[in-house]
Amino acid sequence: MHYILKSESKENDSFLANCEPVTKGHFGNKRVIDVRWIGAEKFIQVLQSDASLTKMLKVVILLEGEIRIDPLVDQIRIYGKWIHEEDLTFNRTMLEIADKIRGHIKTRLRALGELS
Repeated sequence: MHYILKSESKENDSFLANCEPVTKGHFGNKRVIDVRWIGAEKFIQVLQSDASLTKMLKVVILLEGEIRIDPLVDQIRIYGKWIHEEDLTFNRTMLEIADKIRGHIKTRLRALGELS
């Protein structure tokens, strides 16, 4: 599923980010020990320093594969890996993660004077 934040800011490009799991073990013993954000440096520092976001991501990142934040001209998309519609289920934790990321984006846009 894609979570879309409407934003027509000229700063949208500064929200490009990708979250990848840092794992330990193999196959059935594989577990997430941390997450690593890659992307726009100032924004990923905010995401990486949010301990509650990291804790939630550790729970769902293996199912989601990775979490992407993809800015476009008039919106910012937050999504995980593609899941076939037959296997599609609602994941409340993923919704909470997207909402937390949305909060960080809005806070940053307000600080930049792009949002009232």
